[in-house]
Amino acid sequence: MEGEGEVKKILPIILLVITTITTTGNKADSRAPDPPGEKVLYGRVYERVGETVSGAGIYSNPENNRAKHYVLAAIEDAGLHDGMSDFEKACAVNAYLVDELSYADYATVEGYPYKEDYVPFTDYCLLSDHAVCAGYAEAFQSMCCALGIECWYVTGYVSKRGEICYHAWNCVVIGGMRYYMDPCLNDGSDNAFCMSETLWATHAVEKEHEIFRISGQRLPFPDLVQERHLSGCVVY
Repeated sequence: MEGEGEVKKILPIILLVITTITTTGNKADSRAPDPPGEKVLYGRVYERVGETVSGAGIYSNPENNRAKHYVLAAIEDAGLHDGMSDFEKACAVNAYLVDELSYADYATVEGYPYKEDYVPFTDYCLLSDHAVCAGYAEAFQSMCCALGIECWYVTGYVSKRGEICYHAWNCVVIGGMRYYMDPCLNDGSDNAFCMSETLWATHAVEKEHEIFRISGQRLPFPDLVQERHLSGCVVY
């Protein structure tokens, strides 16, 4: 797991002056605000380390640092800013992933070497354009966490066309409220699984994870993606 060093290295590149967060009057943000410059996620303090060029506050904690360069680039590309409430940011992250990613059918074939090519299964899919449900879920989680929004990676089962499948989706905590989000199934379903206060009848939770065992937090930066990144896939 990478720590504060990577955040400090990227600050001069894509982070600007530290400011306090501004929120709208959305009901999900009605609780007392966090102290200026920090948020509490997963029971730990995340410090505001700066903001993107478009004005989105970025938060980090060395135990679970999601403020990686490719995550910040996605946040910038999505046009997120602190004039939006956390609820609006979560919805915008979902919309961004639905627009940018396509489902990686090739990675679902039995025997696919996911231990060698784990890009579609992790938030590294942000440097690609394909993901399976696991990639959608971790990309959504990483972007939310870097924005200071507590987000859980949920594993469980979903009923699709009469079949029960193992699946991954998300749960965000905003203003003390829990909202379920399934960006993978939202891709092609007109956002039928977007920010619901109750779990959908098609889903059954197995476990909620702060960090899933197959994660960009635990796996090295892939060489192939690094080559794409350095060749200009991301402008920062």
